[in-house]
Amino acid sequence: MEYAAIGLGLLLFFATIWDHFRLRSSLIEQRAEARSLRLAGTDGRNLAGLPSITVIRPVRGLDVDADKNLAAALDNDYPGEVETIFVFDDDLDPAFAAVRKAIAAHVAAGRRGTAMIMVAGSPPPTMTGKLHAMIAGLGQATGELVAFGDSDTRPHPHSLRMAVEKLLTTKRAGSVFVPVVATEAPQTAGDVGAALMLNGLYGPAVAGTVRKSGEMPFIMGQLMVFRREMLKTLHDLRSVRGELVDDMRIGMDVVAAGYRNVVSQDTLPVVIRGLGLLEFARMFRRWLIFSRSGLPTWSFKLPVWLRGAEFWLGFLMAALALHHGQHLVAIPAAATVVAVSVSMVRLHRVLGGAAIGWRHAWVPAAILLLGPLILVSAIAKPEVAWRGRTYQLDARSKLHRREPAHAHRT
Repeated sequence: MEYAAIGLGLLLFFATIWDHFRLRSSLIEQRAEARSLRLAGTDGRNLAGLPSITVIRPVRGLDVDADKNLAAALDNDYPGEVETIFVFDDDLDPAFAAVRKAIAAHVAAGRRGTAMIMVAGSPPPTMTGKLHAMIAGLGQATGELVAFGDSDTRPHPHSLRMAVEKLLTTKRAGSVFVPVVATEAPQTAGDVGAALMLNGLYGPAVAGTVRKSGEMPFIMGQLMVFRREMLKTLHDLRSVRGELVDDMRIGMDVVAAGYRNVVSQDTLPVVIRGLGLLEFARMFRRWLIFSRSGLPTWSFKLPVWLRGAEFWLGFLMAALALHHGQHLVAIPAAATVVAVSVSMVRLHRVLGGAAIGWRHAWVPAAILLLGPLILVSAIAKPEVAWRGRTYQLDARSKLHRREPAHAHRT
């Protein structure tokens, strides 16, 4: 019986190793293709003929390094006409002055592209603040293509061009998005946790899905670009009212309409710094809630859940073996726990993440240990605090529509 348990532990360990190299291969392939496209600069098209584009950037609150993020948002090598619209709830937002300053600096430097600020007002109960800002900006957009970008990201100068090229050269592509990556050196355990979630779990899952099918069943919308006709099919995004995870829902609707969500070979740095453990726990909880309502298929969820299953099987097997004094059984099981943790860090590095010091070596295991508890919390208390707003959710993790105060039950 002990030998069978040892064999099972070894099988689990080697399955974990195989899983790591499979995901690593997808990431290496993705990065090599991106490098090739950046060096080429073009796929042979007449770049001067690329369509005009409007980039809509919802802004709420002052992000980390907001000045650098805003400068990067305006500075790109896109060869067509670029219009950028920054959308606020009101002019009292802490980032309002920073955006005005960034636009003034852009104009003074004589760089290409125009930019403006729009005040959209507060969102209605059936919309997130981001979706409300996106729809408001879309009403003012003049470009032939429309992009939406998050304010806490720092796009490369080539990001927009590469995304549009991918969209225009892929058959039946209705949208394209640029996957995010955390590249800055982490300062806190919370920074490490967020970076490993993005680079060690979600990033490899995206690369693996794209490698298999060449497309995604949904959108991760930190920077996404659409054809105008695609947006018209979605009723200029009004079809996704009531959704908490609007970008993922938009992507599902793109697929339902017979189009494809494709992924740019570029990556989009997201700026995370100084995140405390409690802030990370809230972020982790929010992402789990997003995954419940936003991820439509196990083709993407499975690789992420598989890493958790490998870790927990190894952890439970090692704990039981030690409890019964079967130390030889515990060795391969414990090795599996270590292997999953090391794999997350290695994949994070392959994707371009910064080195993680030994003092934070416990973080990957902590993420996987806390995952089930945070998931239970998300189910037990269905609400999300996000960008200064609290959203009440229903059983499906969608925005809960409160009954009007004057309504009466019969």
